[in-house]
Amino acid sequence: MDLSQLHYFRTAARTGNLSQAARELFVTQPNLSRSIARLETELGVPLFEHRKGKVVLNEYGRIFLSGVENVFGELNTCMQTVQRLYENSQKMLSLGCSIDGFLPDVLQAFSRVHPEIGIRQFQGEPTRLAQQLVERTLSLAVTPRPLNHTLLSFRLLGQMAYGLFLHREHPLSGHSTVELAELAGQPLICDASRLDARALRAACRARGFEPTVAYEVESTGLVYRLLEQGAGAALMPVSQMLRLRTLHPDTAIRVLPLGEGLPPASLGVSYHKGYALTDAANAFIDFASAWLAQEEAKLACTPGITTTA
Repeated sequence: MDLSQLHYFRTAARTGNLSQAARELFVTQPNLSRSIARLETELGVPLFEHRKGKVVLNEYGRIFLSGVENVFGELNTCMQTVQRLYENSQKMLSLGCSIDGFLPDVLQAFSRVHPEIGIRQFQGEPTRLAQQLVERTLSLAVTPRPLNHTLLSFRLLGQMAYGLFLHREHPLSGHSTVELAELAGQPLICDASRLDARALRAACRARGFEPTVAYEVESTGLVYRLLEQGAGAALMPVSQMLRLRTLHPDTAIRVLPLGEGLPPASLGVSYHKGYALTDAANAFIDFASAWLAQEEAKLACTPGITTTA
């Protein structure tokens, strides 16, 4: 027998339906049936009972499945151990991020300080990053909030106040500060990679109004273009203004400090709680925390950007 046969057997046992199992495995049902039949012949015992289109493990099948799960569990543990040894010996860091545009800046600075550490970088939405962390194909994931999985931990790196980003000809641009309630009726652009639309709506409802979310995107570049076109205003961490001015020195976008009503933007790293962090991962966490503190210090002394109302 081989691992593919065992994998086919596990899938059929889990689904209880050969057609569904075949679809998941991307094989034809006849091929799946023949593979299971060969396995039963090799073992010399039946593993399933067939009941009106369904397959149910019999006593022998349940015992065999327990052993097969142990085999795959040991194999997975062995793979993770080898991967971790490789990452440590090669000083590799597998790093994911759900926040659009964040990693390029910090990784450029990180590599100057730690040229000995190689980076494998992935961009993805939180659910996918959580799965990669659980599967141990990622060491760390940079996320604004803890990922929803019992096997994952979250460490806060820093926080930053939100500001209202708008075109200089926007009706609110003449204000020195803006309260959340003043956004009632104003078209808003939501960068979902930084501020979940549900959190924005909850904050606005607490102030007595339903926000007008005209655009919900996951691209900071697109947010900037929409702002330049006067398509609305956006709530983003005020640190984004530093990056915007670097990329577009003549930008027509300005940022206003936001009054009470929206908690500060958080940034942290998620990781598997069952495994010790590698040296490369710890180096990144320490660096990113210091980098965020430096960004906040830059904001404090940059004309035209205020972090608090």
